[in-house]
Amino acid sequence: MKKLAISSLFLVLAMSSSIVNAAMVEISLSNPFTFTNSKNKTLTFTYDESKLGTTVDKIAVGDSFNPQNPTNVGDVVKSTFGLSTLNLSSQIDSLGGGSSATIKSNTAYDYLAIHMGQYEVFFHFASLVAANKEFDISVSGKGSGLSNYRAYDSGLSAVPVPAAAFMFAPALLGFMGLRRRAKNRIA
Repeated sequence: MKKLAISSLFLVLAMSSSIVNAAMVEISLSNPFTFTNSKNKTLTFTYDESKLGTTVDKIAVGDSFNPQNPTNVGDVVKSTFGLSTLNLSSQIDSLGGGSSATIKSNTAYDYLAIHMGQYEVFFHFASLVAANKEFDISVSGKGSGLSNYRAYDSGLSAVPVPAAAFMFAPALLGFMGLRRRAKNRIA
């Protein structure tokens, strides 16, 4: 029984090793950006967010990891950005390996994972990127061809300020009324 438990533990660790080894680093927003990976290879990338209707909020970059399936990539995106849920919106398994690409998803997304040869780059957008909006990216450096992308929707949306104020104001008035009532009872 003990051997079964130990072998099961090793199996689980082996299966999740790609996630553990996928150390992504959140970087400051700069365009273009240059990153040197653990193999001492340098990647430079630029992106154009002008056609999106939103802006890039966060970027994380790191070494490539395997397997490149949507579930594994999604798990690394979730752990990198501290998310509990993430839904695959769209994917392209071959961007041709070139130095530039236009990413266009047929569904909305707010997280984008791009595999660039020996590198991974994750983008988080300030709000959902609407379907069929174009995101242009260019890369240079050894081992940096654009390979594939995965677009994800976190299912989270910001509460608009007017709606939040509309919901907060009655609650605040209610607490003020309760306080007034309590004061009158004491006096």
